[in-house]
Amino acid sequence: MAESLWLTLLFPSNVGAAKKRENVLEIWSWSGEDLNATHPLLADGVLGGIGSAGTAYNTHRWRELVFLIGALRDFKARDGSEREQIGSDPWAFSGWLSGLPEARHRQLIHILPHLLFPDTFERISSERDKRLILAGFGDTPEKEIKKWSTVEIDRALLNLRRRLEKEHCADIDFYQEEFESQWKNQTKNWLLSWNPSRWTWDTLAADRAATISGEKADNRWRCSSSKPREGDRVFLIRTGIPPKGVVAVGKITRAPYEAEHWEQARADAGETTRFVDVAFDSVRDATTDEIVPLEELQSREPDQEWNPQSSGIEIKAKAARSLERLWKALPQIGPDGTTQEDDAGSGDASPKKLAPPLNLILYGPPGTGKTYRLKNDYLPRYRDEAGDRFEFVTFHQSYAYEDFVEGIRPVTENGVVTYEVRPGVLKRLCDRARRAPDKRFALFIDEINRGNVAKIFGELITLLEVDKRIRIDASGNRLASCKGLEVTLPYSGERFGVPANVDVIGTMNTADRSIALLDSALRRRFRFEELTPKPELLGPIDDGEGNPIDLRELLRVMNDRLSRLLHRDQTLGHSYFYHVKSFDELRRVFAREILPFLQEAFYDDWRQIRYVLADQAVEEELQLVRALTQSAAVLFPKADPTEIGDGEAFEIIREDDITPDAIRKIYEPPE
Repeated sequence: MAESLWLTLLFPSNVGAAKKRENVLEIWSWSGEDLNATHPLLADGVLGGIGSAGTAYNTHRWRELVFLIGALRDFKARDGSEREQIGSDPWAFSGWLSGLPEARHRQLIHILPHLLFPDTFERISSERDKRLILAGFGDTPEKEIKKWSTVEIDRALLNLRRRLEKEHCADIDFYQEEFESQWKNQTKNWLLSWNPSRWTWDTLAADRAATISGEKADNRWRCSSSKPREGDRVFLIRTGIPPKGVVAVGKITRAPYEAEHWEQARADAGETTRFVDVAFDSVRDATTDEIVPLEELQSREPDQEWNPQSSGIEIKAKAARSLERLWKALPQIGPDGTTQEDDAGSGDASPKKLAPPLNLILYGPPGTGKTYRLKNDYLPRYRDEAGDRFEFVTFHQSYAYEDFVEGIRPVTENGVVTYEVRPGVLKRLCDRARRAPDKRFALFIDEINRGNVAKIFGELITLLEVDKRIRIDASGNRLASCKGLEVTLPYSGERFGVPANVDVIGTMNTADRSIALLDSALRRRFRFEELTPKPELLGPIDDGEGNPIDLRELLRVMNDRLSRLLHRDQTLGHSYFYHVKSFDELRRVFAREILPFLQEAFYDDWRQIRYVLADQAVEEELQLVRALTQSAAVLFPKADPTEIGDGEAFEIIREDDITPDAIRKIYEPPE
């Protein structure tokens, strides 16, 4: 009996070792024999406990003892092979123990598996805590998890722990503050949105300054949902115009309520809308501060909606955890409003935590702003006073592994030719990234689909995966806790891995090649963001004669025809017309860019080109591409014209001969 009591007392840490020892010695004394209080199994280190079992475990200790005695009797009554199976297989043990009478109400069905198989079962004595953890880190409600068996719950917990340990490159415990706060606090997370092009945040600078000084910034914010409650966590995402991303976090201080619409005209008409009151504890200005980029969120958690049509959607638990980590990884803003770098003299060999690496390809038809986004939205993030932290390369058909990773190059010295191993653009960048692990670096690849991806990347394609990246300490050495991959390079023989602080961002012109034909290895490892033509960004221009030419309708109609005759991947982007301000500029764009594009897209099939331009529907003077009849009798004198037949030729009119009506008729064909 004393042994059974000792076993039930091993886990709880909310009972002191001295009291446990006293209880065990008292029960042992009933046997009439003495037990030395200094026995190794009664030492403080053994009886100190490993977790709180709660008050109920002590109150109902007798019930736990009765259950344990019944379990031991059942175990002893089984044959040797069954006992061996139960005692050696974690899941057999858990299934047997949790299947005994009254097992579901006993905490020992959670305690004993951990004591025997600590690598498989969690240091958790409460089934409710287990359910809360699974609900807090996943998308399954607790009421559904209640229907699961004990074994199903424990298997799910094991899978969850392994996933989190892989993400954090370290052993984890669900009672660590970092993790406990994400499941024990049952508040929900909400995504509010702010579009600067629709509403000016007049107090942004003041709110930012307030939160930097440790104060709260109180705001009323539009919220479409009626479900948020006081105390819920909110994240504010900037949408509409770049830079896009999460710029503020806080808590709801007043549940949703109706008030006058924020647009004055609609308020004057008597319209109301729903708001919540929010106390922001951190506000950033996206134009000056680092934020959590929208692209990074979409890459990290693609199942979550990050660019909502309305403000106030719930953030799923898993996505909220990722967002929380990304937000905490941002550099702190000091009292002077500037980013505070880590203290180089702290002696900490680990670099500050950075967001996960970004593997992104922007794809779409020509003129949709892919290279513009690359150079204006992304490139500035990798540039500071110390210099540029990026490399820019354009792929082409002759580009090779030796240019990208490393290769042998001839070197002439004193008339003697020798061969040296030279690093390529990727290896050079990765070497720089290893020397500054607390900074983000980027490799920009323009026209990534024009190169032979398998040939260029070689074995390194695998190393680009987020979970295959290596993490580097402040000394430039690989962290021992990281599980990233390294390979031996074929020319230099060096061990090489892609650091986690290197982002790879590419562009792809779908007019050259469909995304479906892209190397499957690349498609699996990158997030693809499509950029489509946006006619709504265009407006009318004057034709020089006092009449408008509607560029928006012009682009829309031409793209409708291109989509029908070719494919949506081979349409025209808005940037062809975006900077056009006069008819002379429009005429120049048509002659030097639009018509050459159509020639290439249709492989000089002029009949199809004429359909796009509506030339077949108008008289010759309004045609941009004119069809000419080639008389066989004229071309081949004294030949039988019926044998050869007349031919057809096409002529592009001169740039100076293009008239406003010749353009306007494309989207306004005559009756």
